[in-house]
Amino acid sequence: MFGNRRSLIITYFLVVFVFLLYFSGDSSLLMQKFDQLRPGKKASAGAEITSTRTEKTLMEGTSFETVLYVIESPVEGPTVMVIGGVHGDEPAGYKAADSIATWAIDRGRLLVLPRANVPSIAVQERNAPGGPDLNRVFPGSSESNNETHVLAAEIFKVMTDYQPMWVIDLHEAEYCEYQFRGALGQTFIYPNEGSSTDIIKELLIAVNRSIYSERYGFMLLRGSARGSIIEAAQLLGSESVIIETCEQMELDDRIRYQRQSVSSLLYLLGIAVF
Repeated sequence: MFGNRRSLIITYFLVVFVFLLYFSGDSSLLMQKFDQLRPGKKASAGAEITSTRTEKTLMEGTSFETVLYVIESPVEGPTVMVIGGVHGDEPAGYKAADSIATWAIDRGRLLVLPRANVPSIAVQERNAPGGPDLNRVFPGSSESNNETHVLAAEIFKVMTDYQPMWVIDLHEAEYCEYQFRGALGQTFIYPNEGSSTDIIKELLIAVNRSIYSERYGFMLLRGSARGSIIEAAQLLGSESVIIETCEQMELDDRIRYQRQSVSSLLYLLGIAVF
């Protein structure tokens, strides 16, 4: 009798988790928790406690000064880098990255540069005042007289030092790709040279499952721009992807989709976030 009652209680909680999974806007995190509760599936012991976060300052003493967060677990796993705020007029990217910088992980290492281009964020423009597009000057030059080029070099040095398996670059577009070709909003942009298309396709399925309207579902585009972060990642042999949300949606929704896309990709790489 006790066994039957226990089974009913377990079934009840599983049903509750499924319900939340369906109706939550950030379902990938719930999916991780739900997956950990399945028989035979155990979360990494002490993951929330032992994951540490340290800060490193880039471009110290300049108007471009910004903080890199290094979140590390003692459990071996992949290194993933998340970059937001490359363009200052794309707020969902850097606001989502601000939040991602507070996460704990159960394995591997998570590098988060939430506000890569501080001067451009301050004026809410694509570029820093008087400067070039940061996402067209990688790998940059530490010897340049232009601080945008020096910033690119410092970011590239972080990538060189840590050798991330994946680099995730968070962006936004004014219009959605479904509205017209080349608008870029609601897309994952993955380099032609990438070899992990199966993971990207799984990511599309995972994120689109919870989007309330089919027209706002993410699409897959292939390619990379010269001098971009994802092209720089390819120079180091890292996988990379741009996550582009669409400014036709509410800001809170865009931030949620950025967060969900990152957490889902981490999950597919075997990293649970808390």
